[in-house]
Amino acid sequence: MAYSKVLTDADHNISVKEWKLTPNEVESDPDATPWSVVKRTLSGGRQEGVEIIEVYNGVMQFTVVPTRGFIVWTAHVGDLRLGWDSPVKEIVHPQFVSLSDRGGLGWLNGFGEWVARCGLQSMGAPCQDGNQPLTLHGRINYIPASFVEVRYVSTPVRTIILRAIVDESLMFGPQLRLTSEISTEVGQPSLTFNDTVTNLADAPQEMESLYHINFGTPLLGAGAAFVAPVKKVSPRDIRAAEDDMNGWKTYTGPHQPGYSEQVYLLELFADNDGNTEAMLKSRDGTQGCVLSFDVHQLPFMTLWKNEAPAKTGYVTGLEPGTSYPYPKPIEREAGRVPKLSGGESYRTKVTIKALTSKQEVQETENRISKMQQTEPEISKTPLHQ
Repeated sequence: MAYSKVLTDADHNISVKEWKLTPNEVESDPDATPWSVVKRTLSGGRQEGVEIIEVYNGVMQFTVVPTRGFIVWTAHVGDLRLGWDSPVKEIVHPQFVSLSDRGGLGWLNGFGEWVARCGLQSMGAPCQDGNQPLTLHGRINYIPASFVEVRYVSTPVRTIILRAIVDESLMFGPQLRLTSEISTEVGQPSLTFNDTVTNLADAPQEMESLYHINFGTPLLGAGAAFVAPVKKVSPRDIRAAEDDMNGWKTYTGPHQPGYSEQVYLLELFADNDGNTEAMLKSRDGTQGCVLSFDVHQLPFMTLWKNEAPAKTGYVTGLEPGTSYPYPKPIEREAGRVPKLSGGESYRTKVTIKALTSKQEVQETENRISKMQQTEPEISKTPLHQ
């Protein structure tokens, strides 16, 4: 390891508010690709006190938010923006978010990020689970990290690594720990999440996890398309099943007021090692973004289409997860909720790569096509009714 800096450590009362790292501190090569990592604290409005880490790897810029479950707020590769235009403009501090608001929909009060985390005790629609109310998409997205470290390694490739620990633990409730690494190679238009969820308790515990990866313009627009090696696809509800599932993987552009979201539930084919890919490509095929992950770790894919008017949140979500975003009792009954024994861990890895040329988009589409073993099985009936 060439360099390591702890920015937050609750156990040792460490909290570095402002900090910067550049190659000058860790490299001697004057011709090396420039990069930087900057830690700062936001002020004003509902973002007061939010701590962010801004990473520039020479090609890609992205913003990580330790105050908000170690999410990624936005990213850019050249003129390609990865993210969307939410009505929520500030990175809202958790102190201003009550998850129980509006019948358990309070999670939306701060929703504006590119990559959100859903879980860990539960995710999906708010519901009553026995005697316990569960709110939309769980708590992890609004829990500050108790440990944050920045690492830089020069071999085998120059890589910036951000590491964090986020605990979702309470008395008479879940005792789950997220240990997350977000890494990016210098000079590459991609980043990777290496995440581990650990049961800190002695007794078995259920867990759910979903990566809510959101895109707006310029990738999203009339004629944009979702591309993946789809094995099965089902509508989440009657709304998604309209038009006999025609056009479920394509986009028609922002609609008039009154539009309601459409959600599709998928299983994907993979290669012999279990690796698969899912891509959103622009209308002209010159830009895109591809997710790579292991279907053994994240077996269920959700496609969220919210082609609402631009100012009310025009967005689509590509969402690999351990479950579908139905209420937890439904997912449990279907056998889609993992259970960890005491001390057991569950590991997931997702790589997100920006595609900035027609050639890159076409090469990705060709790889996906090779994984498509048969025609997709398309159901016109909601998976759960």
